[in-house]
This record gives sequence, C-alpha cells and structure tokens, in this order.
Amino acid sequence: MSYFLAFCLALCWGTAFLTSKNMVEALPPWWSTFFRVLAGLLFFVVYYGVQRKNLKCPMRQLWRPWTIGLLLILLPFAALSWGLQYTAPTVAGIFNGTVPIWSFVAGAILLKGVDRFTWRRAGGVVLGLIGLLIMMWLKVQTALNGPGGIMTLLGYGALLAMALCYGLGNVLTKKIMVDSRAVSLEANTFHQYLFSAVILCVIAGLLEPFPAVSAFSGKVIVSIICAGVFSSAVAFLLMVALIQRWGATRMASVTYFSPIIAMATDMIFRARWPYGTELVGMGLIFISLWLIQKKVDAD
Repeated sequence: MSYFLAFCLALCWGTAFLTSKNMVEALPPWWSTFFRVLAGLLFFVVYYGVQRKNLKCPMRQLWRPWTIGLLLILLPFAALSWGLQYTAPTVAGIFNGTVPIWSFVAGAILLKGVDRFTWRRAGGVVLGLIGLLIMMWLKVQTALNGPGGIMTLLGYGALLAMALCYGLGNVLTKKIMVDSRAVSLEANTFHQYLFSAVILCVIAGLLEPFPAVSAFSGKVIVSIICAGVFSSAVAFLLMVALIQRWGATRMASVTYFSPIIAMATDMIFRARWPYGTELVGMGLIFISLWLIQKKVDAD
C-alpha cells in the first residue's frame, strides 16, 4: 500500500510543473499561485465538510499550520510560478528532485535517528550540488555573455528556493505536525491553505492587476484544478500519510520520479527535449539521492 501511495504522489507532483507552466503563460505569477491555492482550499472545504470534521484551531497553536503553510504552500508555489516564467517544466522537475538533499540537511540538524549526519550522506549532498551546477552551466554562460540569460538564471534561483522550502517543510511537517497532537490533521491542513490563500490574495492584489476574464481559457481552468486539487491538496494528504509510514527523509525519495514525469509531460505536451547537461545533472542527482537514502545501518 505504501508503494502505491508513493506512485500516486510522484504522479501528482510530477505533473504539477506542466500545469503550473500553462497557468503562468496566461496569468501573472502571484495570481496564478493564488488560484492554485484557492482550488486546494475549496477542495478541503468540501472534503472535510462532507466528513463533518472539526476545523477549529486554538489561537496559541496557529503558528503550527501557518509555519507549514508558509514552507510547503505559499513560498514554494510562488517561487515555482515565478521561476517557470523563464524555465521549462523539465528543469523545475529536476530542481524538485533535489528536495531529499535539502530534507537530509534539515533532518540532520533538526531530527535524530535515520536522518542523522554521516559522511556518505554528506558526500551525496556534494554530488547533488555538482549535478545542479552541471545542469545550470549553459545558462550561467548565457547569463554572463548577454542579458537574455540573466532572467533564466534568476528563474533557476527561484526553483532552488522552492526546493529548499520543500526540504525544510517536509522535516518540520513531521516535527510540528505529524508527531504532535496539539492540532488535528484536518484543522492543520485547512488553516495552512486558508492562511496561504489570504496572504497570496493580498500580495497579488497589491503587486499585479487582476487577470482579464479572457485569460481563463479551458486549458487554464483545467490546469488550475489539476495543480490545485491533485498536485497540491491530494498530494499533501498522500505526503502526510507517507511521512507517517516512512519518515520525512524516506518520503522525500518519492521525488526521484518527479523529474522523469515532468520530463515526459514536457516532451509529450510541449515537444521540449532535455539538453544533455540536464540529463547528466539529473543522473548525478539520482546517485546523490541513493547515497543519502541508503540506510545508516549499512555504513
């Protein structure tokens, strides 16, 4: 059952980059992020409403869902939307594939046991960083030689920020949400999305004009539903279930498959083939993830 959940989670995450790209091509990035979160929020309102779940959260405990919402929803979703303006879904998927690296780093600092530091795992982190640098090398050269590549390079930076937020958020989800019973899972999840939606609506309203009605084509609406419901809300429920079964670091290994799915959807729907440096970089990242995920007892 755990492996079936992992497959579904990889599919949800891997398709998020194509649908998010579709959205930012028609909508401003902050509004694009808001509508994705709004779709997820409406899903949970209906889902928990049908189940008649209690969604109340004590005021003194609101910091828990707000912290997780900031790290797993608001910041990474916004960084992804902004970065995809200048990069391809395949590239976003590869960056997302580095999440286990950052989960290990955060886990080694904040958690104990299977997430503890070892030299082999540290070597995996270094190898993963080398893979990222190889993948980015052509864009770095372009950025240095002309203004056109600078925005792409900044897009890479946004995608890296997305991966860092996910890595830290995965670990803190276990520490202050899964392992704590101060707030129910349902209330925690609902307030994460409510908090993120309110903040994003305010930011988008201040920074960007509201999109024209004509921008909401059938393609964009379907992409909002897919990104907000399946790649966000349903994926979050799957992620929490796997953290409960596997722990934060092992759960993050599901992102092994996200770059492959993102690359496949990019090739099928956008006819975009990956560069050789992207494939080499992704290969090194996979090796680094294997080094990080290998059981400590085998050292």
